[in-house]
Amino acid sequence: MFRALDSSLREARLHPEVFVNTEHLTARDAVEFAVRAATADLAVRLNLAEATVRTQADIGAKLRERLPRIWVWFGEGEVPTQNAREAASLVADLPAEFWGPFDEQLLEPAKALAPARFRVKARAVRERLFRETAVERHGRAVQNRGVWSEHDRDGMGWVSAHLSSEKVALAQARIDALAFDLLRADDETRTMQQLRADVFADLLTGEEVGGARVTVALTVPVMALLGKSDEPAVLEGVGPIDLKTARRLCVAAPSFTRLLTHPVTGVVLDMDRTQYRPTRALKRWLALRDVTCTFPGCGRRSTQCDIDHVTAWVDGGATSADNLAHLCRKHHTVKHRTRWQVHRPPGEISKWTSPTGYVRSADPPPF
Repeated sequence: MFRALDSSLREARLHPEVFVNTEHLTARDAVEFAVRAATADLAVRLNLAEATVRTQADIGAKLRERLPRIWVWFGEGEVPTQNAREAASLVADLPAEFWGPFDEQLLEPAKALAPARFRVKARAVRERLFRETAVERHGRAVQNRGVWSEHDRDGMGWVSAHLSSEKVALAQARIDALAFDLLRADDETRTMQQLRADVFADLLTGEEVGGARVTVALTVPVMALLGKSDEPAVLEGVGPIDLKTARRLCVAAPSFTRLLTHPVTGVVLDMDRTQYRPTRALKRWLALRDVTCTFPGCGRRSTQCDIDHVTAWVDGGATSADNLAHLCRKHHTVKHRTRWQVHRPPGEISKWTSPTGYVRSADPPPF
């Protein structure tokens, strides 16, 4: 579809005479109206909105012109549509000299990662390539912050906000923590999504919804924290953020976990203790290591998951970092109630085997 729409609108630009009378139009106007006509034609034929036709054609054009490697494998069906869309969106304002490296570095992740994981990975790659500093871009982008509301049918409505990443992460973590506390009540009948919505509304309207403690991990390369590197910090659940914001959070925000990484290997410092039982420190390390459920493609945050023994305790599995991993309740149940099997070699990520014999490694950490 993307290839066909892109090709059709390119033809309209090359041969506007097919769609408009060019005698009384400037060349520029002829092309513009030809594209409009072609877009409407395609929309009617395909029962699509014209905006959808333009958007999909634009995605195809950006992939074809700027990310040819991803474009080829997308055409072969090896790159999911969501990943192709995200790549096209991120390359839109990337300077031309970075198109090639961006395309090269993202080809394998685009083929291998689920959309949620690929989005984080792609944004991290873009951060590393972009010559304009993250501080400069964030300073410009924060000027566009705002809150919007829209009334919907059946007495419902939407509230949306465009905020800096660290505020979004902290707000989401607080909502999730409060909702999860309520979910554990014996008489609770609401779903997690319903609880999130109710907590969100109560917080905005001043209602008391409990006092769950909220923490969000902030990983900062030690050399960057000392001003010797411009490598971005990583905010849990969000991705790269500018160093100016990271330094401010390290100094002033008690609700953020401050964490240093090795300047060369990226290994987390001071979080490598292993105990017989999962102590609070070990649980925190596992949460920072896994980030999400370790079943391939699952994006549920580790704070809402169970800690599972990869090799069961009754089968001799140790309570150690190498033998513990986060699984959401659904995939925890799948592991124990079905023929899915998991193996985690020391120092490596988990490898899952389906009941039909298909082997898939857990998604790697995004950074």
